[in-house]
Amino acid sequence: MAKGLYWKLSWGNLRKNYRLTLPYLLSSTGICMMFYMLCALGGGIDKSAMYGGNSVAAMMELGVYVIGIFAVIFLFYTNSFIMKRRKKELGIYNILGMEKRHIARVILAETLLTALATLVLGLGMGILFSKVLFLALQKVLGLTVPIAFLVPPKALAATVILFLAIFFLLLLYNVLQVRLSKPIELLHGGEVGEKEPKAHWLLAVLGVLLLGAGYYLAVTIQSPIEAMMFFFIAVVLVILGTYLLFVTGITALLKLLKKNKRFYYKTRHFTAVSGMLYRMKQNAAGLASICILSTCLLVTVSTTFSLYTGIEDLIHSRYPREYSLIMQNPNDAAIETMHTLAGEEAAKLGVSQENAYEYKVRMWSTARTGTDFHIGDDSYSTTYAIFQACTLEEFNRFSGRQESLEPGQVLLSDPRNSFDSPAISFDGKEFSVKETDYAAEGEMNAVVYEVYTIVFPDEETLLSLLSQEQIGVYRADVPQWYYYFDLSGDDESLQAFSDAMDRHIEEDFPMAGVTFEYLRTDDAFNAREDFLSLYGGLFFLGMFLGLLFLMGTALIIYYKQISEGYEDARRFSIMQKVGMSRQEVKRSIHSQIILVFFLPLLAAILHLVFAFPMLQRIMTLMNMVNYQLVLFSTIGCVAVFALFYFIIYACTARTYYKIVEQG
Repeated sequence: MAKGLYWKLSWGNLRKNYRLTLPYLLSSTGICMMFYMLCALGGGIDKSAMYGGNSVAAMMELGVYVIGIFAVIFLFYTNSFIMKRRKKELGIYNILGMEKRHIARVILAETLLTALATLVLGLGMGILFSKVLFLALQKVLGLTVPIAFLVPPKALAATVILFLAIFFLLLLYNVLQVRLSKPIELLHGGEVGEKEPKAHWLLAVLGVLLLGAGYYLAVTIQSPIEAMMFFFIAVVLVILGTYLLFVTGITALLKLLKKNKRFYYKTRHFTAVSGMLYRMKQNAAGLASICILSTCLLVTVSTTFSLYTGIEDLIHSRYPREYSLIMQNPNDAAIETMHTLAGEEAAKLGVSQENAYEYKVRMWSTARTGTDFHIGDDSYSTTYAIFQACTLEEFNRFSGRQESLEPGQVLLSDPRNSFDSPAISFDGKEFSVKETDYAAEGEMNAVVYEVYTIVFPDEETLLSLLSQEQIGVYRADVPQWYYYFDLSGDDESLQAFSDAMDRHIEEDFPMAGVTFEYLRTDDAFNAREDFLSLYGGLFFLGMFLGLLFLMGTALIIYYKQISEGYEDARRFSIMQKVGMSRQEVKRSIHSQIILVFFLPLLAAILHLVFAFPMLQRIMTLMNMVNYQLVLFSTIGCVAVFALFYFIIYACTARTYYKIVEQG
């Protein structure tokens, strides 16, 4: 057989089956482009030139792995759709005299053409649009630090190696399918699945249990640390439960409906239940995949969008004043010196200090057991808690209140409602609790553990709990001094002031008569850039992966519509021959498609609803405490995705009805 014939047949097959091969080629090209662009982007970030550079680069690297894994799974999945539809064509080749080794050569030529087109188009478009992507990331990060536009050889090599490996494995898989199949099996390969499916009750119950376990973890876990620890376990449980319920659970439910004679033996119900039974047999895995991809998209986009849009709320919560000075164990001279230096630098810049606020407390890291707290324990258990402890005199001074305490009584501020008991104890020493609505300002708002402010009647009572030097994350045996204030100038003035104070701290100390254990400064201006780098990178990656998941969802839906179109073309004709009108048949098939098509979307939204409490707690680890913003962002993402989902359905449905009408 002439060698050129294989290439002609391959090219003709790709063109003739354009409804199958063109979307496959476009999707593989898109994934190739995205993989290369993310590889190139990670190499273009100057990690040392911007805060969070290592974190952003690590996120891009994580995205590369996610896309790589997605490419393998997704291309194998869509390839199975194509091979199922093409088995009859390959069987005809076999019957007409082509040996299986000749068919294998045709498949080899088709695979080479597809791989070549994917790499040329994917890399070409990736290089072409990389500059736009680099500028987009720079804009999202809100930085002037340039991200270099590169065409890194490593990114090119990684892309070529990955996709050549994928297409090589696809070639082996397709050739093996042809070699192991008999000609008659190839001829009827596209019709596999016509038998009524069996109801696997045990697997259906297991699916319910797995899904319920995942939901239970998501709803009941209260600690942010536990939420992070168990998140991936919950994800795995939900994914397994979703697949089992789609594959077996819905079939079992339809079987129950079929046994109900009053319900089943009606024209509308008879055709709908029967049609859905066959659909679930052939498309259950596809529907479950659409559901999982949709859930991944909603979770990824809604969380990263919430973090990015909530940066200003985060800054306001963590930095109620623009500038802060924190010293550990300072003497009076150290505090006076810092006041003087701050006043002098503000005067030089022509600005003034406003809304000044200072206090001195002791910081206790503790491990909680019920109502008892062990001071100095920094084991980071899930019951880890932090206390700001001070005397009643100091509390009334900086809070402006006139509180009073009885002997053996403490004043407790619990802004997160983590403690609900009339008594509290430290290492067994118990105090009665008097509650206050006072809430500490500043960096304690960003701590993810339980945070309390506790006030003792006097210094003697406070120190009696510290029988020895207890050192945890914080030094319980020495006081911490916090000084917060705003500046009357703009961001440039704040930046200049911050730089000047940092120079003083670096150059002027140690100073005679001034003692402290450590000193640090912080300001809202630099923090905003820091958070933009971190959360901007997360948001960018979230949008990137969201686009990838949306593309995957659209393509699976498209192939599902085509597959069902060919099947329903035959059913359409049979139903008419047994007496149903054309309108009744169309209405029956349309109702089945609508119900089955929107089932994954409804399931994905249900997954998101149950996942929301756990996601909310995880985001507190990232200092995101504006839950109303998270809720509205999530609702907005669901609405936008539902709109795209409907558009995808409308576009693919046109192809479906065209196939049915032609059939």
